[in-house]
Amino acid sequence: MSNTGVNKEVDVLIVGAGIAGATLAANLAKMGKNIVVVERDLSERDVIIGELLQPGGVQKLDEMGFSSFIDHIDAQPVYGYDIIFEEQDYVIPYPNKNGEPSGYGFRNGAFLQNIRKHILSQQNIRVIEGTVTHLIEENNTIVGVSYKRKLATDEESVYAHLTVVTDGPLSEFREKLSKPVNKVNGYFLGLLLKNCDLPFPNHGHLVMGDHPPMVIYPVTSSAWRVLIDFKGEKPPRMGRDFKKFLLEEFESAIPQSARTAFVAAVEEGKFKTFPNHRLPASPIKKAGAVLLGDALNMRHPLTGGGMTAAFNDVLRLSNNLEKVKDFSNNGQIGKAIQKFYETRHLGTQTTNILADGLYGVVYNPDLRKAFFEYVSRGDKYAEETCSILAGLNKDKKLLLNHFIGMARYGTQLRITNSEKSKEKVTQSLTMVKDAVGIITPLLLSEKPDPGNKLMLEALNRMI
Repeated sequence: MSNTGVNKEVDVLIVGAGIAGATLAANLAKMGKNIVVVERDLSERDVIIGELLQPGGVQKLDEMGFSSFIDHIDAQPVYGYDIIFEEQDYVIPYPNKNGEPSGYGFRNGAFLQNIRKHILSQQNIRVIEGTVTHLIEENNTIVGVSYKRKLATDEESVYAHLTVVTDGPLSEFREKLSKPVNKVNGYFLGLLLKNCDLPFPNHGHLVMGDHPPMVIYPVTSSAWRVLIDFKGEKPPRMGRDFKKFLLEEFESAIPQSARTAFVAAVEEGKFKTFPNHRLPASPIKKAGAVLLGDALNMRHPLTGGGMTAAFNDVLRLSNNLEKVKDFSNNGQIGKAIQKFYETRHLGTQTTNILADGLYGVVYNPDLRKAFFEYVSRGDKYAEETCSILAGLNKDKKLLLNHFIGMARYGTQLRITNSEKSKEKVTQSLTMVKDAVGIITPLLLSEKPDPGNKLMLEALNRMI
């Protein structure tokens, strides 16, 4: 039964035309749904996040029929990673079996404008540039939103059978539709390296050592994005000595071929920062509404998994809603949303666990070294790990096996290379304990299933 305020002509109202919201609008419109999108600002944005799309995200985009969104933006194919540890490095290619795609690096604003251009051209999508002020609720059901158009002072309202809230990392409405435990564990500082070479063209570079981690990847044919992690709840202070600090702390860690460009970028001083969030999904079932994208779930961006997780969610929610024959039937919509919430972890949990797990590893000196030595063995130790990073393999048990296997391998190497004193052995075994300490809360934060319990019992036996 429909609600009194609902516009019978609007199936889905989407709050936010970011990567998740705009792609959802495009996919639902292709399925014949009538869509309204309300977006605060339709101009091209200049941000340092969402610039690396892993192969698993490319795959999902292609499944939706939207691979053209990557066209004509000078996007650069990415074929794998160069892992740099102190003065050593090891290259791990992405899997390329059965036509699996490469990844892509690009400017986020250009990519998003491609998606927005598409939805603006669709007859069954109406896009409104305005700021949503509140969700409209009738009889314990969300039936629409009130908003103010850009530069307007008067409020207007739009009603729909389903409201999808996807208003990004700084969501205004997250707390109405979930029980969030949002933690800012640091900030990424972004720089652009221009007209330089990296050791491996068309590859991401993860730089580890006795300094905060850095990731570097191509975003145009002439520029590379550098992201430097700064731990803490506040962004780095950019005082007059900040440029000097960056050069002293990071210049020597940057690959030699890119150092001149790094110095130039630091001197130019066009710094951008963005908070790195950890937000496990904790939705509240609310009739007439669903939470999506970064408003629902975030992980550390070190592994570049955010858009891949978003496209997995968009495709899963779209497929559930496609089966709803009568959008005026709240029960049918409610079942589709419930199924989405209950199953979405199947597409995102390994991305989430690996992102936050690897972040813990790179800040632990012993595990950081163990990680490099482990993947440098090649074969399955590199290939399977990279397949999970790529978002192509979603086997949580395989991820756990490699994560603990890494710590055990590091322990074995240390014991073998030491004098096997009791103190040395004890110190070595702490690597496994540290690894378990990192992975356990991440397993618990994902949707529980019978396998989680067995995994946690096994982990506890290890320590």
